[in-house]
Amino acid sequence: MRRWLRAAIPFAALTTLITGTLIVHAIEQPDDDDPAYLTPQQSDGISGGTLAARLRERGITVDRVTSTGQALDTIGDDATTVFVATPDLADLPRLRRLPAGSHLVAVDPSASALLRSGWPAEISRTHWSTTVTDPGCGDEIATGAGPAAVRKTEYAVTRGALCYHGALATFPVDGHTVTVVGSPDPFRDDRITEHGNAALAVGLLSRHDRVIWIDVHDRDRPSPTPTAAYSPRPQPRTPTPAATDSYQPWQTGSAEPGDRGGPGGGTGTGQGEGDGGPGGGDQQSGGLPDDPLVRNLPPALVTTLILLALILLALAVAAARRLGTPVAEPLPSKVPANETMLGHARLYQRARARGPSLQILRAHARRRLTTHLALPPHADSEQIATHAGLPVRYVRDILDGDTPTSNADLVEAAVLLQRLVRDVTTPPPAEGEQS
Repeated sequence: MRRWLRAAIPFAALTTLITGTLIVHAIEQPDDDDPAYLTPQQSDGISGGTLAARLRERGITVDRVTSTGQALDTIGDDATTVFVATPDLADLPRLRRLPAGSHLVAVDPSASALLRSGWPAEISRTHWSTTVTDPGCGDEIATGAGPAAVRKTEYAVTRGALCYHGALATFPVDGHTVTVVGSPDPFRDDRITEHGNAALAVGLLSRHDRVIWIDVHDRDRPSPTPTAAYSPRPQPRTPTPAATDSYQPWQTGSAEPGDRGGPGGGTGTGQGEGDGGPGGGDQQSGGLPDDPLVRNLPPALVTTLILLALILLALAVAAARRLGTPVAEPLPSKVPANETMLGHARLYQRARARGPSLQILRAHARRRLTTHLALPPHADSEQIATHAGLPVRYVRDILDGDTPTSNADLVEAAVLLQRLVRDVTTPPPAEGEQS
């Protein structure tokens, strides 16, 4: 029972810790199909009512719509800001028809959403949870906001600019500008007051005096036929002059194709060739190795494998043999001495412990000899031989001889020990008995 408890308690503790961590993480991650998720109609928890109120305080009109088609009907021909809180549920291809000069902000789009949208962006890395990081770029809004909690999903773009180590990407699309943010934390009511989240969220949605807030929590019905501007995969292409002129997110640097404008103002192709983008030196400093097979593994799978390895390690430690000083314990039941002796002997025989067995016999014989001769317990073989009147070499060979290499040698050494003890401890016969 004790051994079972030693093995079960660490495993149970580790399982409880892992389960609790997963439950807390699942609770902290909101679902985009939750009606309260980033909705401007509520101001609590994962909603976005606080952000909408701050925008209205700045004189910005916030119009809530519940479908992508309704958003296009509401926008009209004037440039405006479109906030897509749930890009995985919205019909992103239809938003390619936004008026020139408009600004679209999408919150944490998945890889499938980016593929459907046709935007020149893809996910380069995902993290277990959102972390706070510095802007690392020259964008006025990002530098004004400072550190913000946006680094959960990192993106790579074929053209455009990156901030927060790729967690905020801005790029031109068909005459308007698109910004993808890698985490919903800056827009949530329960996170907006932390770090520079509020300044970043308000800044991203304040480029025009009107915000169309797409509040979709069910799969938006896609357009019957793809638009002419929609392409199934992001393909690098040269932006039109109108898109290039209207896209000026940085004070320094350009938005020409091939210029990532990433952290530190580096240049590159968006695939790790730049000196300041996420695929440069920063990407090699942590995260998964730069291997296509490893980097394409889902983060949840990698985390599960690591947790399983920790569980197996804990089980191995719990079940490992403890090596230490033997501890005397009372026998659970009374056993005859003969059976105990035979059991110990069989254990020594199975282990082929001839040397330790002979050492036990020699120690017992030495103890009887020193006690009989009134010598100290640590007396050597020479003292025992002198007081017993026996040759020193004879006694030394018996008490301090070599380790036996076979069972026959062990039996012979045991017989010699028994004979030595008998000769020394047995008193000589009387004169009458001799006769």
